Amino acid sequence: MRGRALLMGAAGMLIGLAAQAAGPIVLIGGAGHEGPGRHEYAAGLKQLAGWLKEALPQAEVQAFESGWPRDPVVLAQASTLVLYLDGADKHPLNDPAKRRAFAAAMQRGVGVVALHQASTAAGEDKELQQWFGALRPGLFDRTTETTTLRPAADSPLSRGLRPIVVRDEFYPTLRFAEGAMPVLSATLHPQYRAGQPLLDGAAEDVTVAWSYQRAGGGRSFGYSGAHFLTALEPLRPLLVNAIAWTAGLDLPVRADVTSFHHDAQRSGWFANEVALAPATMATGFGQLWQSPPLAAFEGQDARLYASPLYVEDLQLTAGELRGQSFAAVIAATSNGDVYAINARRNGDVAPGRVLWRTHLADPCRLQPAPLDGVPTGILSTPVVDAARGRLYVTACDSAQRWQAYTLDLGSGAVQPGWPVRLDENRLNEVNRNAGPELLPPKRKFDFRIQRGALNLSPDGERLYIAFGETETGWLAAVDTGAQPRVASAFAAVAMPHRGSGGIWGAGGPAVDADGHVYAVTGSGFDGYKEQPQDWTQSVLKLDRELNLVGTYTPFNHCITAKNDIDLGSGGVALLPGSSLLTVGGKQGNVYLLDRARLPGRLDRRPACGGPASEDGSLHDGRGPLNVFGPYSEEDAALDLARARSVPASFRTPDGALQIIASGTSKAALGSSENVAPSLARLAVKSDSRLEIAARAMELVFQNPGSPVVSSRPDGSEAIVWVLDENARRSAALSGPNAPAPVLHAVEALTMRPLWRSAPGELATSGKYNEPIVVRGQVIVGTDRIQAFGVGGKRMAAAPKSTAVAAAADDGRPVDGAAIYRQRCAACHDAPQGSIPPKSWIAARGRTRIVEALSRGAMQVQAAGLSAREIEAVAAYLQ
Repeated sequence: MRGRALLMGAAGMLIGLAAQAAGPIVLIGGAGHEGPGRHEYAAGLKQLAGWLKEALPQAEVQAFESGWPRDPVVLAQASTLVLYLDGADKHPLNDPAKRRAFAAAMQRGVGVVALHQASTAAGEDKELQQWFGALRPGLFDRTTETTTLRPAADSPLSRGLRPIVVRDEFYPTLRFAEGAMPVLSATLHPQYRAGQPLLDGAAEDVTVAWSYQRAGGGRSFGYSGAHFLTALEPLRPLLVNAIAWTAGLDLPVRADVTSFHHDAQRSGWFANEVALAPATMATGFGQLWQSPPLAAFEGQDARLYASPLYVEDLQLTAGELRGQSFAAVIAATSNGDVYAINARRNGDVAPGRVLWRTHLADPCRLQPAPLDGVPTGILSTPVVDAARGRLYVTACDSAQRWQAYTLDLGSGAVQPGWPVRLDENRLNEVNRNAGPELLPPKRKFDFRIQRGALNLSPDGERLYIAFGETETGWLAAVDTGAQPRVASAFAAVAMPHRGSGGIWGAGGPAVDADGHVYAVTGSGFDGYKEQPQDWTQSVLKLDRELNLVGTYTPFNHCITAKNDIDLGSGGVALLPGSSLLTVGGKQGNVYLLDRARLPGRLDRRPACGGPASEDGSLHDGRGPLNVFGPYSEEDAALDLARARSVPASFRTPDGALQIIASGTSKAALGSSENVAPSLARLAVKSDSRLEIAARAMELVFQNPGSPVVSSRPDGSEAIVWVLDENARRSAALSGPNAPAPVLHAVEALTMRPLWRSAPGELATSGKYNEPIVVRGQVIVGTDRIQAFGVGGKRMAAAPKSTAVAAAADDGRPVDGAAIYRQRCAACHDAPQGSIPPKSWIAARGRTRIVEALSRGAMQVQAAGLSAREIEAVAAYLQ
């Protein structure tokens, strides 16, 4: 079948996928005899058994590593038989008794997987050919070489599989049964045929893996490679798929995490987690592994604002491990570095080992003050395009400022044509919400922040990037094709003022299956201005090229915009299996909207002063639901903000839709003291009302990231995971005494705490990132990658000293005006965005100013001032 297509369409493969009863998957090995790494059948079966138990935990796996099972009942009860053994005159089916038992199994419809010589007979054997779908009669041909295995586009078994470079021994002259279907092909240079060595080495296109639906029932799969033990790992997903398919099981779901909050829709739901359940959290849950600390820059340790991502089977295309496949965590740091890190032991390669690292550029140091006291390299969560083998990431370059990069997933190499510079001149050129004139930036410093997670259009041809802390919020669409460029953009405010409309929340844009893009904007202090095409404090729905097609603006947008109470402090989440979306905000509200019928206009926001009942969001006709209180339209900014997270969603086994929200309730109006609840489950009722169904009254978070939910596919055994920064929003993240976060696990239905990391168990992280849950591991980004799971160890660390020496007070007169000019004027006399103007601070009153400088939002900026000096600054401002 060299050089020609095999018959039979993919649809025929799927007939009766789960028709037969699920018996055990039986693995049968042979005796190895060719030396280390070759024909190591027993070691190969151990690998296969481990992969199957992880990917198909519901399946029973029986492994016979030392040879054919003695009890014929094993074959009679199996759902599929995996043969990895010698063939020809050593084939076990040359034995009449074994052959009779095998024939009975084939007649019953048992599946079969034939690896390497298992499809090699001593001579012509039509029966074996019809059982396996292909046959190599005798040892008359072979080739050992490095080649590229090309997946067939129409085979469901090779879905998600990219071309694989592997060194192996193949058989280029197989005899295929009619109806066999190619799964992998390769260009080979046969070295041995008809018992004689070949001298010409001519290239031949050959099918090396195939699938076959047997006429009498049952399925078969074969692969002529797997001579070398190392050749199995790159084919892990294919082999697991093939075994599941021949066993009549649903193909396992890949565990890839390609985007923030699990997926492009930002659901926050890891719905295929079978190793973790509330009951397992009490049985030795702890740290499984951690990577080395990620690279520092000019003495500054790495911080991960970006959430980790995960690629199930990443084949390396460069370096000492080239050609091998790994489960890989993708990490991006504030110092401008991107990493692929091994997440699962692979031979001698331990989890936590760095597979590749790419330093994109030396990071920016934002002015007038660095963000959180650390360099600003990468803040947003990248996005993976698995089909193209690409990773998209943005970084702030100290010379070129913000740029978008494409990296090769297999090596970390920056791809040709990239990076694309994300400058405002280009954004203005392609702006879909332009005003009557272009307004150049008025700010003194370029304090643009690209913190919102990246996203892709369903076809991967548009990369969506959001900006906040700019003259206006921006959403950019980058063409990812042969000539990368900013193809279109949307300014949140056509005629910018005071830095309003920023899209700075960690969630970035969400994208639905139809390619619509959803973003939510925020405000700065004094951010309200009545004018058309101003979408400050709004949810926006845009088409692929960022033309506006739908809007929603809350009833109280005017007053919240004046007081920096961002609606866009987290991001939009699209709820699974519905047309609903949800969004939170600094006010502590949760909003529910029908994204197919957003209530706003396309030219301007609604007028101010309307009642909550005319809000247009779905909560019993009363507008949004306040979850984290007390309710305030004046004091919910800076350290008084109630939430900066993206809600998560999941469905319970009965199909009921649930929303999980994280935040910080306050002890009283105007107080920065946090109290319970910090976590709540909201039920979405059949009439699209929201109802608080359960609250975690035992937990008090300080500044949590977005919650995520892990569960079984039907929503059972649901656990909520939250990474709490464990410090106020104003806390700096630089230096040895920076705060360390805490990871929490909570039962989703009852909101009962299940587990929390110990003090010092996690290293210092960034802000508003979240964990991911894959294959029984909960993976967290701090200044390294740390993974937790059942069987892990509790780790303890010495508590960090947080003592800060106060300035001496020698009793001399204090000049509050001079201290203000030295420490405060640079920001508050020419404020932008979330920096409040001097007049706004003065209106808070002396007591509130003292509290903010002593214990609240400005504590870091006031470090070193004595109590008398703080009082003097407050008195001056009055």
